[in-house]
Amino acid sequence: MPLESSELLSRSARSRPASAIRSLLPLEKKPNMISLLAGKPNPNGFPFESITLQLKPSAEAGSKPSGEPMEITIKGSQLEKALQYGSSAGDEGLLGEVDKILSRVHHRTRGDGQPAGEFGLTLGNGSQDLLSKAISVLFDPEDTILVESPVYPGVLPELVTHKVQICSVESDEQGLSAKNLRETLQSWKSSEKTKHLKFPKAVYTVPTGANPAGTTASTERKREILAIAREFSVLVLEDDPYYFVTFENLTEDASSPERALSYFELENEQGSEWGYGYVLRFESFSKILSAGVRLGFSVGPKPLIDAMVALTASTNLHASGASQAIAGELIQYWGVDGFLRHVTNVARMYKERRDMFGRQLDTILGGESEMPLATYVTPVAGMFYWIKLHLPPTPEAPEGDSYQVISQKALEFGVLAMPGAAFFADQRKTPYVRASFSLIQPDEAREALFRLRKAVLSAWEDAGYETVPRISS
Repeated sequence: MPLESSELLSRSARSRPASAIRSLLPLEKKPNMISLLAGKPNPNGFPFESITLQLKPSAEAGSKPSGEPMEITIKGSQLEKALQYGSSAGDEGLLGEVDKILSRVHHRTRGDGQPAGEFGLTLGNGSQDLLSKAISVLFDPEDTILVESPVYPGVLPELVTHKVQICSVESDEQGLSAKNLRETLQSWKSSEKTKHLKFPKAVYTVPTGANPAGTTASTERKREILAIAREFSVLVLEDDPYYFVTFENLTEDASSPERALSYFELENEQGSEWGYGYVLRFESFSKILSAGVRLGFSVGPKPLIDAMVALTASTNLHASGASQAIAGELIQYWGVDGFLRHVTNVARMYKERRDMFGRQLDTILGGESEMPLATYVTPVAGMFYWIKLHLPPTPEAPEGDSYQVISQKALEFGVLAMPGAAFFADQRKTPYVRASFSLIQPDEAREALFRLRKAVLSAWEDAGYETVPRISS
């Protein structure tokens, strides 16, 4: 049976009245309609004649046949529309381009008359904005959510603010563990840890290049997780901003690599038996077009998407019209094939940066160094290494506490990394740190890792050790 997603809506989402003005705006499009409705500013007061985008020569289709940089100009009625108040769900032009990408990449076409096409789609100010809204429309105080552990910390403040009970599910080398998820749900009413909590509405995961752990779930792992979600009627919140930043199966040409199927696509499997509505997916343009453009989109059960759009209508009205126009025109210029070539080139660039950072890590902190002081797994997507430092034990932290080392020792030596405690809902003491390789240059990477090494050695010295014991296997 399909997941009855409308029953998951929070009390605030159910009680939110429709925007008196915005609910009537679609009627302005009716033929011969004269509107006195909205307080839209007169475009004659806008000082902009046009917006011209000049692509980098190195970008996909970035040059004209003459070799001149390619320019895309937004002007006239098109610009007027971009600078005006728009639809809370998003600009129709950009939504149409996203629809094409969804059809090609995830093999689901909105509004095609099939059960798989009965989903909603909305744009937002980045996927973080949409994730925040999803939390608001899904959870009442004291509701429960499952999160993979370690977890992306950006999701925690919103959950805490809404007084949602957070239950962690330990991850493994592929991220969210199917085994641990099943055991958690099966023992919910008997476990001392969970029997006093409401049964969870949803499970949150970053399945590709997870932030911070860098783990990526295989298609088979996702099948296992989705099967469990269907069995226990739990919604999967699939936060996938690094979906296109994957390093496996990259070829010398710019053809699109084979990626693990998304949870959203996997709903097609056994869809006739189980129905749809078990996945609410979030994607972002931040990692592949621009972080500052602040655009992302969410697809999933229509009742949930509609509730998120209603929340947008009463908060920020809609995502930036200018940003939507820029992204829409660029993707339309490229077409889906060009877009996929572009994201593959972006992934190739990040793979080179990962390899560079990994070589430095191996020789300075890892197994190729004279005295290894860290262990880690090479990520196959994303922007991060999740590094387990070899630290002196304490009674409270048998494997050491990276927070103390990073917040004190590392600062003294002039290097910053993110302590692992920030990525656990229970703020546990942990030896892990997250290191980003997205911006750092080779010389800076080398120096940063040398400084981190000095910080670790200094921690052992302060703990009273004359020599550092070897890492136990």
